[in-house]
Amino acid sequence: MSALFNWALNSTGVEGDNSNPVVAENTITGPVEITEETDEKDREFLNHSIGGLRIYRDWLYDKYSVVHVVEMDRQAETLGFSVELANEQIIGRESISDIASRLKKREVEVLASINGSFGIRADQMGRGGTLFNLHIQDKELVSVPVRADWWGFCPTTDWGEASFGITTDGEFLVSAIDLNGVVSINGKEIRIHGINQIRNYDCSIVLFTPKFGISSLTRGGLEVILTKTKLPITADYTSKFTISKINEDGDSRIPPDGLVLSLNYYSAEEFRSTFSAGDVGTLEIRLLPEEWRRVTNAIGGNIRLLRNGQVEPELVEFQRSYSNSAPEQRRGIRGDPRSALGFNNEKLFLVTVDGRHRGYSMGMGFYDLAETLRDLGATEAINFDGGSSATLWGLGEVLNEPSSGYERRVFNAAYIYKN
Repeated sequence: MSALFNWALNSTGVEGDNSNPVVAENTITGPVEITEETDEKDREFLNHSIGGLRIYRDWLYDKYSVVHVVEMDRQAETLGFSVELANEQIIGRESISDIASRLKKREVEVLASINGSFGIRADQMGRGGTLFNLHIQDKELVSVPVRADWWGFCPTTDWGEASFGITTDGEFLVSAIDLNGVVSINGKEIRIHGINQIRNYDCSIVLFTPKFGISSLTRGGLEVILTKTKLPITADYTSKFTISKINEDGDSRIPPDGLVLSLNYYSAEEFRSTFSAGDVGTLEIRLLPEEWRRVTNAIGGNIRLLRNGQVEPELVEFQRSYSNSAPEQRRGIRGDPRSALGFNNEKLFLVTVDGRHRGYSMGMGFYDLAETLRDLGATEAINFDGGSSATLWGLGEVLNEPSSGYERRVFNAAYIYKN
């Protein structure tokens, strides 16, 4: 193998490999020629003092990319993992630096963090910040999407829309998630398609909670304001409710102690006669698969990268066919900035790949990203929002090089904190 790659490379000049990583001391800038005798990776450690936590930068010459890694020992009693919703509600975004600062005021010491889910950055309805993915925080079910072909991959398989979660007993889960939500009232059962989502043709019946924001930001349809409910919503939930008001104008105010059940025009035509003010009904929320009902914190992404230590089979086919197996996701082949989460029985990995920096780091496609996580030792992994959003924060600052040149505001974050 032979190539020229211009690096802003930190190195001691000692050859590095997986077993004997390099710790940076001097700065060398210039072209590095990769030959058969040249190691394909140098590693620079960025911290040395936090037990159970390692933060490092890998220079992957064969992939023309720089990778930043946070590696957490799952058995370390002084470390914990959690997630945080930007802006403390669905509507709005926030930088990871600001999230860490806000958590510090609550006496939560964030040691490292990475951007997470996908969502709407802005639209004419003011719904910027709305997540396309699962988010569970401190057992509260904040966001659940309908399974849809967002990414150009078949939504009936769980490699195209994967989430990561931690259960009450510390088990790590990764899979696609389905919502089993039912409103029972006046002899009718009404299926809920999503929680705190954009109401549209694919997601025609949505439940809005106070975590969404002040109002539902919808137009028309039928909205039923539910009070006397138990809050917060969880992944295994049953509650009685009373209908306090019915609104057909849209954009209903979400009561701080209640919910809004929102139906689009076609669903409203079917169920309008079912609802009357003062009626009492039952709301049931269950996540599937069933083990997700024990989850305390969870965050969603899109592509499942690794399964049982192997690159996801559909992703192998995607790479082999040069994206013809999922043509809507052609950008997944090319090099771009990436963010991802992976784990094995001993470690949790938060990873960003810098990209769109010619002469420094080109970025990766999904397949190369999966290989990189596998080489780190991960056996399971999912892809998070990348591009200009790809951000890895640690030791009080942004450690990677966001492709836009500045830290972008994001929808949510996964983070490691000091217990």
